[in-house]
Amino acid sequence: MYWRIGGVEHYVLNLEEVKGVARPRPRSATFSGTQDSTMGVTRWASSPCRQLLAGATAQGVYLWNHKPFAQLSSLVYETTEFGRIVDLVWAPSGDTLFVALSRGYIYELSVQRRGDRVLEYVFATQHYFARGPGEENGIGGVGLAQRRTFRLPDTNSDVVCAGAAKYAMVATGSHVYRMTWAGALKSSVTVSEVYGRGGDVEVVQMGVLGDTDMEYFVFSDGSVRIIGNVGDSVDMVGDNVQTLDGLDATALDYSATSMMMAVGTTTGTVYLYALEGKQLHRVGRADGNGRVRALRWSADGTAVACVHATGHIVMRTLLGREVNSTRVGDIEFVAWGVGARVFAAGARNAWGLGFARAMSSAGNSVCLFSDDMVLVQARGVDEGAVWRVEHVAASYAGANAPIRVAACSADGRVAVAGTRGMAVSTGHGRWRLQRAARERIVEYTALAWSGSHVAAACVDHARNTARLEFWMGGRALDAPAASIDLDARAVVVSAHGSAVLVLSEHGMLSEYALAAGGAQVELRRAVDVAACGVDAHCVRQVMWAPGACGDSGAAVVVVQGAQLRVVRDGRASTVGRAEHVSISSVNIGSMHSAVWWYDGMQVLAAPVSLDDFMSNDTRALDRGPSVHLPLDFYPLVIAADHGMVIGLDQDSVGTHAPMLRGTLFLPSLLSHMLHTSEPDAL
Repeated sequence: MYWRIGGVEHYVLNLEEVKGVARPRPRSATFSGTQDSTMGVTRWASSPCRQLLAGATAQGVYLWNHKPFAQLSSLVYETTEFGRIVDLVWAPSGDTLFVALSRGYIYELSVQRRGDRVLEYVFATQHYFARGPGEENGIGGVGLAQRRTFRLPDTNSDVVCAGAAKYAMVATGSHVYRMTWAGALKSSVTVSEVYGRGGDVEVVQMGVLGDTDMEYFVFSDGSVRIIGNVGDSVDMVGDNVQTLDGLDATALDYSATSMMMAVGTTTGTVYLYALEGKQLHRVGRADGNGRVRALRWSADGTAVACVHATGHIVMRTLLGREVNSTRVGDIEFVAWGVGARVFAAGARNAWGLGFARAMSSAGNSVCLFSDDMVLVQARGVDEGAVWRVEHVAASYAGANAPIRVAACSADGRVAVAGTRGMAVSTGHGRWRLQRAARERIVEYTALAWSGSHVAAACVDHARNTARLEFWMGGRALDAPAASIDLDARAVVVSAHGSAVLVLSEHGMLSEYALAAGGAQVELRRAVDVAACGVDAHCVRQVMWAPGACGDSGAAVVVVQGAQLRVVRDGRASTVGRAEHVSISSVNIGSMHSAVWWYDGMQVLAAPVSLDDFMSNDTRALDRGPSVHLPLDFYPLVIAADHGMVIGLDQDSVGTHAPMLRGTLFLPSLLSHMLHTSEPDAL
């Protein structure tokens, strides 16, 4: 989850003349350095890599760098024979933009890094690159160039919108067209067929749900329709179609990482749906004020940023909990940058907001990290908690920011990894860095502290291999203490005592541990969770269930999307909805430990008795939660030794560091013990 830190950066969009030499193009497309005399940017699109932003006015296309925010390039068309610009979408490769014009034409724009060249040649035709005003600030040159122009078969009705994923989609008033990114027409269907009933409606937004074969359509009457099994022809009957009526929908976005869809409405309410199989099920609702104009999921799928007509950017969790709200101005668009940064924009203005997110912690401390710094809880909540703020070493952050993964040890040391390499703090404001040669070629994908070692999963791009490395946290990062090659890239790493669990992208969960002496890594056991129906790309947390001490009792607890699941005996079962899960010791009465999870409203717990633990009985979650603890703050840590749940106060998040909150869970446990006639309760 994400909490705002720092101030709000405000930018005025420069749609004036961009330096360069105008070059003529055939027919109506003439590049010019003159001002685009429109009412500002009407459409925005963020690149797949989240580094570039494209904006369209009625007659021009502009390109900005996300961070630092700077204009890179622009193309302005002097004549409008093909109509005004209606929409623009990025190809998945990130090097092509399709620009849809109202009269049924589509411009194919090339987005290329040009080095020191101003002119490029594509298909033996000269193309103009406009040099952006922000390039002198050390930002690499990126240029826009028009390549080909496509014409839709139907030019009797105007183009109204476009969408993109594996292929491009363009909607007119009467038809929806699917195109390859090479410009070939795949298929077409009438709007009335997609809508499925009578009525004069238009498509206002459309796209594909991640990597699935399911398309979504938002119509002008506020209804939403999901069509599955899309191919060259579509059978729009039965289970292939799901209609969401009565929403008054205005905006929609889908996260392939969490398999969640968010739908904004005219009233400000945001509805949240989980994709399970081929059907969407409503799992959350968040009320708000003012029409939802846009919303966008974070890269990790744990948060959705919502823009309201009131000018607020509201951050909500994947199950709908509002975490913070910031008013900036008249906003029509929102996007996430590469790290924990949100970009919002209107017609003539833009804003940048920095956020911090929670990292895994081996202790009972709340720990956050942003693009270039970490915040670690310095004292207990009852002691007037304050943060220890450490800025990541400039020599590392300057070349490798933003920080992508981080982990905190029990004694407050932090390991972080950006685009390449790794850095480890000493806990006193100083950082240990890896050698430059390693830093340039190794990408770390997941981190966890196992005792005094950092367990780091990485990809060595020089050798094209995946590895698990153990680094001694208190020593120089010259070489790992031990390492072992992995069969595939790791997506999740978690530590449980001396054991380290590694989930690969292929769905194999392996347990590793340092052998005696700490110079070798040994594989203890492995479970193929993919064969049990677990999608590794959607898993955020993974751990052994309490009692899974031997191979015969191997049960795995995973958080997949918004689901808490248990894998046991070759199959996966769903316990309930969860944003995150943790396991802690609870040595009270006959209880040994408990599995805790947060469902967006309250903390739930399934206690594990000492007898169950000793007999390798892993069925505690099958019996469901027996402890319910409603909270008015967002929980992050179960501090078992203090008997507390610790989290962050959503109302205090702003220009300063978030405020820690805590509450005792012992009364809820006592209530459970009394209810079950536990003798030790008295």
